Amino acid sequence: MNGRGDRVNNAQFDIEQVLDLNKWEAVQESIALATHLAIILVDYRGKPITRHSQVKPFCQLVRNHPELSVYCEKCDSRGGLEAVRTGQPFIYRCHFDIVDMAIPIMIDNRYVGAIMAGEILLEDGQDELEQVLQLEDPLFLTTFKKDHQELLDQYPRFSKEDLRKSAEMLEKISEYIVSEAIKKDYLIKAYKQTLRLSKREEPIAENPIDLEFVQKDIQHSKLENRLQEDTGVYLAKNTLLQPAIDLVFENKERHIDLGTLATVTNVSPSYLSRLLKEEFGEPFSKIYGKLKVYWAKQLLETTNWSISEVSDALGYVEPSYFVRSFKKITGMTPLNYRKEKLRSQ
Repeated sequence: MNGRGDRVNNAQFDIEQVLDLNKWEAVQESIALATHLAIILVDYRGKPITRHSQVKPFCQLVRNHPELSVYCEKCDSRGGLEAVRTGQPFIYRCHFDIVDMAIPIMIDNRYVGAIMAGEILLEDGQDELEQVLQLEDPLFLTTFKKDHQELLDQYPRFSKEDLRKSAEMLEKISEYIVSEAIKKDYLIKAYKQTLRLSKREEPIAENPIDLEFVQKDIQHSKLENRLQEDTGVYLAKNTLLQPAIDLVFENKERHIDLGTLATVTNVSPSYLSRLLKEEFGEPFSKIYGKLKVYWAKQLLETTNWSISEVSDALGYVEPSYFVRSFKKITGMTPLNYRKEKLRSQ
């Protein structure tokens, strides 16, 4: 396996490693009680990784069924993937015509799992929702439902508006909890990687590194790689920004959010956003997009990697998004850019 393959594997995150599941389950249970929604956390394959909070008796019966439980996991998986595709909570009907929703969990632009919530019925308009899974033997489902009708009658009924508000609320809460849960772990990992890439003479400490140590050391460290023409690294006019810029440049395969950059510079995200705009003359989100394209050009010119490999190396969610972003900035697709460069050599 080549070096790039090792790097990509190391960049993968396991949600169980970055999220404190014990703390999450306590919050999950509270949300479920307040909203009357059943909630469970699943990994990217749709497999449960937390206990099921406030699961309804009928769904509990189905999920414990040796044959039917598999279809529940398939529904969870499809719901989560559709939420990633649309970029928002996805509300749908399962194979038993029960309403659920999926809120995706994204870490470094990678889909690692989803918060599945629901187990409710709508007062009206339920048939308008997409049914993500239909079994080949509908008679079996019909018979099963008829045999347990008293359990189906226990499901809470929501209006469309109440369901929409619940989805929005759950999305905001989940985003906050997940971002806070992973921030410390993510920052320390990114910092350790920066130490390795800066080729320091002193070894990386084996003892646990806390967030305060990371903040202070990044503020005062001077990395060897500082955008100079010979090194391709940007030297900030405002030295306060250098730790954040270094972190971005040394982690090209990831998308580091403004909150993390604010943490390493010890300023608020809003203030950092203003400083970055003063530094670059335009919002940092636009500069970040241009940087990704700049690095993509380098890879297209110096490697024989496929468009998909270049996209993955720069942390894009999917190649099609990378192609659109590249074309929006350069006016041509990555493939055409490579062809133009090869013709000019």
